[in-house]
Amino acid sequence: MATIKKKGYASQKHPEQEIVSLARTVSDWVSENNKIFTIAVSVLAAVLVLVGGYSLKRSLDEQKAGVLLAAAYEAYSPTAASTPDHTRAVELFRNVTKKYPSSLSGAIARYYAANSLMNLGRTEEALSEYEYFTTHYKDPFLLGLVYQRMGYLYSAFGKQAEAIKSFERADALIGPGMATMELARLYESSGNSGEAEKKYRVIADKLQGTAWAVEAQGKVRKIEPLPGPAAGTGEPKESASGKNK
Repeated sequence: MATIKKKGYASQKHPEQEIVSLARTVSDWVSENNKIFTIAVSVLAAVLVLVGGYSLKRSLDEQKAGVLLAAAYEAYSPTAASTPDHTRAVELFRNVTKKYPSSLSGAIARYYAANSLMNLGRTEEALSEYEYFTTHYKDPFLLGLVYQRMGYLYSAFGKQAEAIKSFERADALIGPGMATMELARLYESSGNSGEAEKKYRVIADKLQGTAWAVEAQGKVRKIEPLPGPAAGTGEPKESASGKNK
């Protein structure tokens, strides 16, 4: 399966915005250039055949799945000023995964189907979809996004230990970002100042110039202990009168 490369973070983003901007751009472009898009998908499929050793049928499936995915995303996040239809989006995304379960578009569709379920308040179903994803798909970036979403769900359920595990997995898969920040906050709120400081320092160092980095720098200053006399110097202490004895 092809790997989606992670983009660097320029500013603080909503959990799903790591790939939303890309998907929205595709959806906008498809609505205006449907014929060109179909040709472009065909070219992409041909490249996958040459580079990745895909079979002809697999490449055609990728092409068809990509078109269906764009249509489903339009229901999830309309380009026009209309309300998202998440119920319809779930149906369309699931249709992609049903028809093309082993395609990259099928993997993306399952991720967004779960997101739509979350938006509908069907959190248990969403969690089941995410858990299924973790055992059936291997793309590291998509897996990172899924674990990140699972972290938020577990936090909402009050399962902090599970939330931390999920965010740690997301952090390991996609690098410093939202999951790292959430880990720092969770560690801080649970009283684990040492781990919180480590995560805040990563944010401050790796994501300089972002709102997260500014917040992290402030947190590090608060967590750091005030400087005191060096231990083991052998300096005599003063008595209550202020004189050495």
